[in-house]
Amino acid sequence: MMDKKEKIYDVIEQAIDSQTAFGDLLSGEEKQTLIDHGSVHSAVIGESLCKQGEHDRRVFIIVMGEVEVSEGSGEKKVPIAWLRRGEVFGEISALFDSPRISNVTVTRPSVVLIIPGKVFEKVITGRSELYNAILERYQRRLSETALRSVDLFRHFDHPTLQPLIDAATIISIPQGGVIVNEGEAGDYFYIIIRGTARVSHEVAGSEINLALMHSGDYFGEWSILTGAPRAATVSAINRVDMLRIDRTSMLEFIQQQPEVRERIDLVAHNRHEKSSAMGITDSAEQLQKIVRDIEEVMNNASQE
Repeated sequence: MMDKKEKIYDVIEQAIDSQTAFGDLLSGEEKQTLIDHGSVHSAVIGESLCKQGEHDRRVFIIVMGEVEVSEGSGEKKVPIAWLRRGEVFGEISALFDSPRISNVTVTRPSVVLIIPGKVFEKVITGRSELYNAILERYQRRLSETALRSVDLFRHFDHPTLQPLIDAATIISIPQGGVIVNEGEAGDYFYIIIRGTARVSHEVAGSEINLALMHSGDYFGEWSILTGAPRAATVSAINRVDMLRIDRTSMLEFIQQQPEVRERIDLVAHNRHEKSSAMGITDSAEQLQKIVRDIEEVMNNASQE
């Protein structure tokens, strides 16, 4: 006959099995690892488990009860979903070390299994077919999370971001692979979800390293705005998972949200300043042409 502790863990395992995000993909050993390293928490009505914008990598699986998922705060708080037994939240922040995109508040007395983010990440990324399957299942949620990890898009609500979410695809580049080549056409905007990329530029036959890019960093905005070729090569130091958005979708969004254009212009200017400091300098004529190109692209977009 099972003792009380065994019964509790049996209920927890059933909750893991019942959730559809990845429960059916886990092996018995992987489930046991999550249970062994997790802690059982009794949550009361009104308790806040996650806060929008905070950095917290814990993963929650609801064993019993109900929680409300919302965006905003105070009078601007908007409920967007209710989660019940077997459902999971916090997994995106755990996998990609990104800020919470929603608030989660307990609406009924609940019991949750809390799994440390590092443990969850190790289990999921330890088997490539499991990790790839989760990427596929979570594409839309990942797209929104990746967009919100960037200052350009962080403060937009879901309906405003919807066109970019619809246009986005998730791609993976293996270690050592080239993401974009210097001099090629720039038809896409990229946001790094996970991994590290190296930015380099060729000068007089030598390759100069300009920067390292990590989760939440983006690139490709200069070519998107101007139609100019890629100014640098970006390659994957380890496996890099990225959000990719085509030029047309980005330009349409920028046209509708002028503040995004202003911030992109500032970032692009700062990157040119950094390149200049390393001896990679555009002439005054070239810089003026780039400004004119941006204005022309935006004016054309506004007339379409």
